Amino acid sequence: MAEANVGKLVQKVNQLVVLDSVDGVSSLRRGQTLELSAGHVEMLEPLADNLDIPGRLAPSIHRISNHQDGRWHDRREDARAGLTELVAMCADSLEPDPSLPPPVDAGARDRLATAICRAYAANATPRLVAGLFPNGRQDDLGRFPPPQLEGDVAAARAMAVAIGARTAAVEDAVLKRLVAAGHGGAAHEAAAMLLEARMDYARLPEGQRAGIHRQLTRSIEAGFAERNVQRAAARELTKELENRREDVTGGAGAIDTAGRIARDEVGKLHEFLQKIDYWEESMEPQPTQHPASLDEARAIVARGLVSRVEHHAGIQTDLTDSQVESPPAATAAAAETMVTTSTIPVESRPAATAATATMLTEGFDELPTLVDNWRADGSDVRREAEVFGGTLGDRTLAAVRGFEVHPPNAQAAEPARAQALGNDPAIPPLRRVQAPTGQTRRPDDAAAPARNKGSDGLVR
Repeated sequence: MAEANVGKLVQKVNQLVVLDSVDGVSSLRRGQTLELSAGHVEMLEPLADNLDIPGRLAPSIHRISNHQDGRWHDRREDARAGLTELVAMCADSLEPDPSLPPPVDAGARDRLATAICRAYAANATPRLVAGLFPNGRQDDLGRFPPPQLEGDVAAARAMAVAIGARTAAVEDAVLKRLVAAGHGGAAHEAAAMLLEARMDYARLPEGQRAGIHRQLTRSIEAGFAERNVQRAAARELTKELENRREDVTGGAGAIDTAGRIARDEVGKLHEFLQKIDYWEESMEPQPTQHPASLDEARAIVARGLVSRVEHHAGIQTDLTDSQVESPPAATAAAAETMVTTSTIPVESRPAATAATATMLTEGFDELPTLVDNWRADGSDVRREAEVFGGTLGDRTLAAVRGFEVHPPNAQAAEPARAQALGNDPAIPPLRRVQAPTGQTRRPDDAAAPARNKGSDGLVR
């Protein structure tokens, strides 16, 4: 029974981590769990057995022997430590974008991924506690002591602070975004944040940006991994302070180096493009494609929605090629498929399905206005429709994850709740993944094996 309760706790914590940092990615599938050590399970068992009434975990007097007075024992201390480690493991199980460039050094990428997830857990766990219990509060497990970070974790936190200083973002928001990029995606996302803040990078042609992005990613991974990890000496204060200074300097230094590379390489590329008169040539009129009609945009969005949901759910729908381009059919199938593969209680699934379908229908209702705006902006309507279809698929995932934590009333659907989750401003901008097009329908779950495979031993 205790092991079953720990398994439920793992799923609960995983849901909270996904909702806290979701970026259109998924984590543990239904029935999957993380491989915990025996000691970790022992630390979590009291917490898992008392999720209904956390007050049972409050300090109590335990008698050591018949000849000694009782001593105060606080089981919440182990619960806080075990929960922080579990949050880090769940964060490390998030799937990276399949377009993530392969690493030059897989060990360096994994080392940075682990450090980022631990730094995130140190910040996130105290605020996630409230979501574990009915009517929960952040102090239900007592006060979390300030984390004493050292080594790679201290360096990862210094990286987040350095990025925040250059992008006007707080440390916690930076760590959320780095974690949401999935295992191994932290350096790639950090490079993206640094480049987004540069106007000279934004002025580059889109086709010229990928190389600089890859170069910065490799620089950050290599700069982080070249540090020698030294644990702070327990009694030698001077040595301890020196080690911590080296940790912070090493983490922030990787970002400093990447910033200099960005400045130099973007400047060189601008100078080169000027020499070959690229800007003048790019001003020549290009052949234009016939603009997509509203009906064509609806079909593209429906196809993208179904494809993204099939990936998130890990199964395919039974829709034919004609049905998959029909918004009503795609909406119903997407909602049902995502709910069916969730952990929502059976009695609440009809209400959750109806609420999710209503949210998706409202998304299709936005299309006429969106298409008009895309045309007015001179955007590629087909491309924007593909992106929006994927966005609706990610909204579906976010809504269903919310219903897993807070199941809807079994007697009524809650469309307002689903809509709020799907458009939650706390969820970072969804990454743009192109939906499949063409005559043959190919769900994008072909990338799932690669995204679920890690080198750290965790079950994806």
